[in-house]
Amino acid sequence: MLRLLAGNIALAALAVAATGGTATAATPPAAGSGCVGCHGNPSIMKKLGYPHFTVTPQEVRAQTGMPADCHLCHGGSPDAKEKDKAHAGMGRLVAVRKKGLTGETVERKHPLSLGSNPMERIKLMTDKAGTAAPDQSVSIILWQDKRTDTLSQDFGRMEKSCGACHARQFAEFTRSTMARNGKQSAYRTWTDRERGPHNCGAWFGDNHEAIAANTAAPFDRATNALNQRQCNTCHVGCLDCHYDPQPADPADPKKGMHGFRRTPPPESCYGGGRGQTCHAGPEERRRGAGYFGGVYANPEGAPPDVHLQAKVACLDCHESSRNGNGLTHAMVKRQAACDRCHGAIVASHGTSVHRTLTCEACHVRNVGGYQGTYWGPGILGGIGTPFFKYKEYYGIMDDPILIRNQKGRWIPVKPYPMAVMNVKDAGLKPGLHWRWPATLPDLERTDDAYGYVGLVGGLPENNKALLWIQMDKVSHKYGPPRPCDSCHGAADGAQRREVDWDFTDAGALPFSGSHTVVADARGLAIHNISTQERIETTAGTTVSSFAPWFYLKNAWTIPGDFSLPTIGDRTRYERFKDNRDVARNAGIIHR
Repeated sequence: MLRLLAGNIALAALAVAATGGTATAATPPAAGSGCVGCHGNPSIMKKLGYPHFTVTPQEVRAQTGMPADCHLCHGGSPDAKEKDKAHAGMGRLVAVRKKGLTGETVERKHPLSLGSNPMERIKLMTDKAGTAAPDQSVSIILWQDKRTDTLSQDFGRMEKSCGACHARQFAEFTRSTMARNGKQSAYRTWTDRERGPHNCGAWFGDNHEAIAANTAAPFDRATNALNQRQCNTCHVGCLDCHYDPQPADPADPKKGMHGFRRTPPPESCYGGGRGQTCHAGPEERRRGAGYFGGVYANPEGAPPDVHLQAKVACLDCHESSRNGNGLTHAMVKRQAACDRCHGAIVASHGTSVHRTLTCEACHVRNVGGYQGTYWGPGILGGIGTPFFKYKEYYGIMDDPILIRNQKGRWIPVKPYPMAVMNVKDAGLKPGLHWRWPATLPDLERTDDAYGYVGLVGGLPENNKALLWIQMDKVSHKYGPPRPCDSCHGAADGAQRREVDWDFTDAGALPFSGSHTVVADARGLAIHNISTQERIETTAGTTVSSFAPWFYLKNAWTIPGDFSLPTIGDRTRYERFKDNRDVARNAGIIHR
């Protein structure tokens, strides 16, 4: 391919990234025409068999808003006169295969499908007898700034592409928590004394030796790498946040396969239409009260956060570099300040009887997602591993449990049982633990907790099981307040939640069950985990792998006082609880 035309295209992650297949004979472009000589000519691209990779400089400029050359974004050699040489070294879309969770670039005879389901609107298509069909062998697609071997960020490619024009932003990104996987990589083993065990698992990465030494089952480096590849698909590069392909719209020239956003839209925080990844997992499943709800929620259909309905985006609440507050690129404050929009309400709340409660303690209800998660032997990507995450225990807890955080404020959490099997030793202290110190600034602080139960035997296999209670702070899905009786219905301040769930994961045919969460003056306990159905396992799987509760029953208990303050004057309480205007005037709740 010859020198680039003076039009200068800023191609994004995909448009010509997969033209690496063998092309049929076609008339070569005239001298001096470069990339646009082929890709800007519909006739040539049709003869080559890739009409969907036809694009003009005007279209790309309108969609990207950036005056860059093709090779600056995609790589390749614009001076080369042959296709293979011109495309050599280009960044390409990475298809992650379900089998082995391996990444590879593929010939794309059909364009990406851009559908209407916001969670899975972008699909890789394959050729079935000359017809486009979704590629069912693909687990997820990653953009060109990811590596095919580890599926993690390819910082070298980012620096050559995005960093060529955005050097400062790239340098700042490499130091950010997101780029460094700064939070999750801190969970080095299942028994890390500083952070504890985590729902997302250990950070397998370069911690194989320590994890394998404490695992009572074979766990080699290849399997460790397999588990880490699964983790890496969630962690971001430049394009995950800023690349936003949309169906072409003649009425809006900014829409198309080269769409970019200077400010990442909320959808990009949830995987950008490539599945339930990035923050969709932590918010909708782990915490159980996400910003989007709807098809992202488990079970599906949860109402969205009121801020989504009001078109308040993620970065409108969570401060970032665009706020001019000294934050660098990709550094986003975890803690949001409600008083930026609700100053009078926050001030009123600060003088009310309920001033020690966070806003979300009252304004988040019906937390869904995981109601139990267990890491045990299973098949990941067609390969056996002692650490398969059986997570699809989906259900709804009507109202979250409230606990005091490290600063004494009441926050909402969704306690649910967790375990990892085949652990030799633990050395952790039973009870409530906070994953991060309260002294961290808002940029880094999280109020996530866990309750360590212990290392127990008693299973027919897969001993021993390390048990804990996951208690991430519930942070989104703001809405109308919970009823007063959800906190003060019990005279002794006890909190009790009955939770129903459905198991739909690997390991067994679907079944339903339930459990009871009790938080009172004696401790926090998850009791009566049970099913009334017969558990029918699939070939090669044991019940203890995905349902250790079947044998351990009421083991998930930690000591401590988890009761709420009691009401001294129940008669007065009954008078106020159903009349919010009277309660506001009396200073019980905010105005």
